Amino acid sequence: MTKSAPKFSSLEKKSLTLHLIDSLEAFQSLQMDWDALYDKCERNSIFSSWDWAFTWWEVFKDHFERELFILGLYQDKKLVGIAPFQICKSSLAKSLVQGKTLQFIGNGESFDDSIISEFQDFIVLPEFESEMIQRVSKYLIEHSNKWNFADFEFLLQDALILQCFNNSSSNSKSVDRYEMEYGVRFSIPKMESFEQYHEQMGKRWKKMYTKKNSKLLRAGEVRTESTQTLDAIKPALAQLADMNCSRWKERTGNCIFDSSRFVDFHQKIMVRLIPKNRAAIKTLYLEDEALASYYIFTDKDQIHYYQSGFNAKYGNRYSPLFLLVCNEIGESIKNNKMFDFMFADDANSYKKDQYSCQHEPMYRLRWSTQKYRLPLWHSAKYAQNTVMGLKDKLVEKMNDKRGR
Repeated sequence: MTKSAPKFSSLEKKSLTLHLIDSLEAFQSLQMDWDALYDKCERNSIFSSWDWAFTWWEVFKDHFERELFILGLYQDKKLVGIAPFQICKSSLAKSLVQGKTLQFIGNGESFDDSIISEFQDFIVLPEFESEMIQRVSKYLIEHSNKWNFADFEFLLQDALILQCFNNSSSNSKSVDRYEMEYGVRFSIPKMESFEQYHEQMGKRWKKMYTKKNSKLLRAGEVRTESTQTLDAIKPALAQLADMNCSRWKERTGNCIFDSSRFVDFHQKIMVRLIPKNRAAIKTLYLEDEALASYYIFTDKDQIHYYQSGFNAKYGNRYSPLFLLVCNEIGESIKNNKMFDFMFADDANSYKKDQYSCQHEPMYRLRWSTQKYRLPLWHSAKYAQNTVMGLKDKLVEKMNDKRGR
């Protein structure tokens, strides 16, 4: 539901100005003001923090052709809003369809390097939200020669950017707009106790947790260790990568930790976030053997479950990753935090039943100032999906023949 615009005095409106930040030096010098604003904006998550955005830019600024296009809303000299944009011109085929693409900093890598920055949006004080939407919309129209297409992924339903170009104003008529549901967010809400959570789990999973947990505790000393120092980052990340890759390569032949950019990003972001208690890799041990690891980001009142892996040797015996995650959900409940499983492309994902999650829709938003771009994108996407479908059928047919 669109919020009504707050009332500003004429003096307040006159003192608001929108500035473009488009150099690395200006982006870096924005850190203190960005941090101060971010800390006051409860709607934003760690993926909109300066640490996340700047680290991503350090790693990916030379990957494809990119330029910074950050818009800062100021009241006099005080930063009250940020639109953390970039403009990207990627592969030849994609550029022919989309041209110069406006995105949030943190998205637009190649598939093999996917960082997946979710829930991004404007970072703005609540009293300036309507002004931010209006001024950013107007600025983008006035500077439409800088971009041809816009693509914003992993948006929550209350994202402010969804309100841009979404009414009958002259600005809206200058932009083609396409909004679609795009997967779901799974989460465990705040509740009274782990016992309450355990009771609402499905019968199968409740029984499994009790049985596997008892079996593990009888097997020896069980403990969970967390990265506390900078020296612990590389070995913990390497151990997580080994367990993650052994699982995914067997299933898909691919592992995200094979990407040097992905690993570089996470080594850098953990250096920034661990001293602030905003990131950790937690590992479940039986005696001295690692059974499972998972990687989280935590800030404000949320814990974001980002990556995980388990030791296949103990998978059936103890279901160690399931136990680790359930116990960590217990810790989040104890600390009055929401446990966020983040994006899934299917509302019927295993997370719904296995972890008794609630879910909410997520969205993807595209704009274009050139009337042919969105129809061209739809045609290209249809052709791509058709080719992929034919390819999958061919592989399936060949596998059937081999099996005869």
